[in-house]
Amino acid sequence: MTKISNHELKNISEWLGKLRFRTQFFGGVNEQDVWKKLEELNNMYETALNAERARYDALIEHYKLTGIEQNDREMDSDE
Repeated sequence: MTKISNHELKNISEWLGKLRFRTQFFGGVNEQDVWKKLEELNNMYETALNAERARYDALIEHYKLTGIEQNDREMDSDE
């Protein structure tokens, strides 16, 4: 099994593992329950996406602060 590093994605994986739909006597699953669960899943994915965006923004900002300085030092040593 693949190791999941993102906390939100781990929560989604666990939620999907426990997911059960209400059944109806005729017609299989309860349609309203399915739509409710899909909305909940969508919200969980939005939370995970926002967390990843924040992480990437922090990494980019860190790179901008440290990467530019590193490139400047490398260019100074080449001259």
